Amino acid sequence: MTFTFKLPDPEATVIEFYRSSLWGSVWIKANGHKVLSSSAFNPLNQVSLSLTRKYEFSLPGPSPRHVCITKVRPLLFAGFRRNRYIVTFNGQTIEEHVGY
Repeated sequence: MTFTFKLPDPEATVIEFYRSSLWGSVWIKANGHKVLSSSAFNPLNQVSLSLTRKYEFSLPGPSPRHVCITKVRPLLFAGFRRNRYIVTFNGQTIEEHVGY
C-alpha cells in the first residue's frame, strides 16, 4: 500500500507512506526524509493479534505537528482482505485510504 498526502500546515509538508503487504516492511517519509521505518526482518511485523496498529511521529518546527497513521485490519481473514488506513494530524482525521 502506497499513498501520499499533504499536511494542512504552513510548511505544506508532503508525507509518503509505504507498506509491503507481502513482507510487512514500512517506511514513512516527510518531504523526502525518512521519519519512520520498520524492517521486514522484525518478527513483530509478521504476526499480530491486534486489529489496529499505529505509526506515530512528530515533525520538528516552530509549531507542534503530530502525525498518526492507524492501520485497521478486518476481523475475519484479515491477511486476505483490504486494510483501512486513517491519517490524523494533531488529533484531527484528515484522510482515509483502503488497500492491501
